[in-house]
Amino acid sequence: MTLSPPKFKTDQFFNLEDKWIQTAPKEITHYYDQGEGLPLLLLHGSGSGTSAAMTWWQNMPHLSQNYRAIAFDSIGYGETVTDADSSYGIKQWGDHTLRLMDALNIDKAWLMGSSLGGWIALQLALDHPERIYGVISIGTGGAKKIDKPKTAPTAKPKSTLSAALIKQDLQKNIRNDAVVCDTLVHLRHQAALKEQAGGLRPTLLAARDRDRVHFALDFEALAKLTLPVLLIHGVNDKVVPLSRSLELLNVMPSADAHFYSQAGHWPHIGKACEFNELVSSYIKHNS
Repeated sequence: MTLSPPKFKTDQFFNLEDKWIQTAPKEITHYYDQGEGLPLLLLHGSGSGTSAAMTWWQNMPHLSQNYRAIAFDSIGYGETVTDADSSYGIKQWGDHTLRLMDALNIDKAWLMGSSLGGWIALQLALDHPERIYGVISIGTGGAKKIDKPKTAPTAKPKSTLSAALIKQDLQKNIRNDAVVCDTLVHLRHQAALKEQAGGLRPTLLAARDRDRVHFALDFEALAKLTLPVLLIHGVNDKVVPLSRSLELLNVMPSADAHFYSQAGHWPHIGKACEFNELVSSYIKHNS
């Protein structure tokens, strides 16, 4: 079976050039690749309508000045094309990341992940430390002690997933109204509707929640991790509480942390300028 990339062009709002690459016989990965130098792979989270562009458009231009910044849509998300019979979970998303690295001839890279993406990145650091320089984790869960999952706007039926609800969600997570413009709300809303129309979202959420119970991050293994790790968290994060990063910090001797006041679940968007400088400096001093 031969798959073809979809006829899709990222809106100029994001100012990113779409690329596709075959990463498996029945898999074509959609990604963005900017800059030169040490490879930095950017892993998005699991929110409704999420994608590489939706997550990293505020960071790619700056980070690509010093590094080879690669943001991609994980299997099941965005414009990445995969087999209809694919399975999903932390291991599968991690394996997809490694397949992309192999396809791009990248032996070793820095990983930066937002929310679920940070969990995937940390698990990859445990499973394949020889492929990872270090990890930057933003608002990451995946810890053994988990709160009862909350009903989020992303779980509501398509008919109630309004643009107004999407805007509220963006405002809560970004906490910078200057960034939450009408264009961003429209693009995120359309992406969320398209995602729900595809019918895959319940499967993705079920895989994530299953792994929270059965494949949570191993604290004993994290305590032995020697790779550099930077934990970043917004103090006002309403999705993953700050206590998650504090738990990880307490067990990881190799970890540093930076917490942003007046920031939500996505400090890399709401505090983009400060965030970009922090990440660039951290990688420089730990490479």
